[in-house]
Amino acid sequence: MEKIKEKIKKIKLKQWHIIIIIIGIIFISLSAFHTNIWFDESYSVGLARHTFLEIWNIGGNDVHPILYYWCLHIIFLILGESILAYRLFSIIPIAIMIILGYTHIRKDFGEKTGFIFSFLSAFLPEMTVYAVEIRMYSWAILSVTVLAIYAYRLVKEDSTKNWIIFGISSLASIYLHYYGLMAAGLINLALLIYLIRQKRKKGIIFILTFGIIQALAYLPWIICLAKQMENVSHGFWIGFSFPQTPMELLSSQLAGYLNLQIPTVLALELYAYIIYKVYKYSKEKQDLKPFKWSVSIYFAVIVAALIITVILKTSILYYRYLFVITGIYIFAISFVLGKEKSNISIISILTVIVILGICNNVIMIKDNYNNENSKPIDYIIENIQESDMIVYGDFGGGSVVAAYFPENQVYFYNKDNWGVEEAYKAFGPNYEVKVTKDFIQECSNRIWVVDNAYGNVVEELFENTDYKIISEKEFFTKYHDYSYKITLVEK
Repeated sequence: MEKIKEKIKKIKLKQWHIIIIIIGIIFISLSAFHTNIWFDESYSVGLARHTFLEIWNIGGNDVHPILYYWCLHIIFLILGESILAYRLFSIIPIAIMIILGYTHIRKDFGEKTGFIFSFLSAFLPEMTVYAVEIRMYSWAILSVTVLAIYAYRLVKEDSTKNWIIFGISSLASIYLHYYGLMAAGLINLALLIYLIRQKRKKGIIFILTFGIIQALAYLPWIICLAKQMENVSHGFWIGFSFPQTPMELLSSQLAGYLNLQIPTVLALELYAYIIYKVYKYSKEKQDLKPFKWSVSIYFAVIVAALIITVILKTSILYYRYLFVITGIYIFAISFVLGKEKSNISIISILTVIVILGICNNVIMIKDNYNNENSKPIDYIIENIQESDMIVYGDFGGGSVVAAYFPENQVYFYNKDNWGVEEAYKAFGPNYEVKVTKDFIQECSNRIWVVDNAYGNVVEELFENTDYKIISEKEFFTKYHDYSYKITLVEK
């Protein structure tokens, strides 16, 4: 036992860092090997089947830019439709984030800061959640983080390589997510102001040139952006509830799928610790410019989201969207902890985070691999016929079914008339949105009706018609807690 302890003591931080990278990449991948999808993922899967031009036109009616969907389409062209491949594609950027702690943060800010950056990138509960989602968030956080890293490097050195990576990551950020657009704009602006104050003519020319290139590259999307903002201004699903929303905004990085109460308390304690340490380091005249810069950008994005919320009169401030700038959040914490002289304090904080991460991952693994998840889809696969139609009123489970059965004609009964006809063409071509129930008269003899367990779409659509209920089954899945009431009706 003593020999083992001696060997552990001899392992250098650099070696521990490599070990953490390997363990971290394995950790974020543990819950990825399944083919379940929920509504947001079903939209990604559906849109990936379309051509690049169709993705542009259809995605322009959604609420996000389209670069991620283009990337999924490339995977679709190479591998065919593979939900597992799509999910693994989302893991890649978080794995790169973990590695960045070693290749970049360690070199720029020291071994300890780099190690903590990799650790948090792997074990923060929220990182594990979005590492396996078939959405744009993992790629958006990577692009914004790389952009911030190279903005800092450009402060130090006007390298052509740094400018190229800065420009590419900035362009990727604005085409991946609108929080990426806000972050990229603010980072570009902050760097421009710095270069002007330092009178660095070469840097000013470079950043203005890249700004013009980015503006020209984004110009074709401006019409779609305006259309999306118009749609959002007419009502958006994001709302504000107290105390839920403030708790989510404060603690989402520490919470993941965990109950919010404990992560919120721990988050407040962590922020108190960070504020105290920053105050102390300021008194000691330590250089805190990188920390102040990152915190300023983080909160500036939040302020920008609040201003847009006021303009649109609809909230766009949402904890999930904050994930896009969480790389900056991780760096700020890593920077302060990296200056901590007490290893006990560092170990205590990282231990709490890894416990939260493990608890979150256990929940995800249990939910993602639950045997009940596949039963609704398997049931339909076993019984559906080629000429059968599918009708749904619950956009959650119904959209999942629509994504799994693109060969069958599918109707979404949109009785509340949400104005999603163009955006939901993602599920096409055998797909239509209907706002009245008249379409039932033109349907086939057999229809599969997909609703949640508490809905009454069957009664609403088929009352006083020639259709009779042949079978009806309910399913409750653990993946995103979806319920399905699947009814087969026949003339």
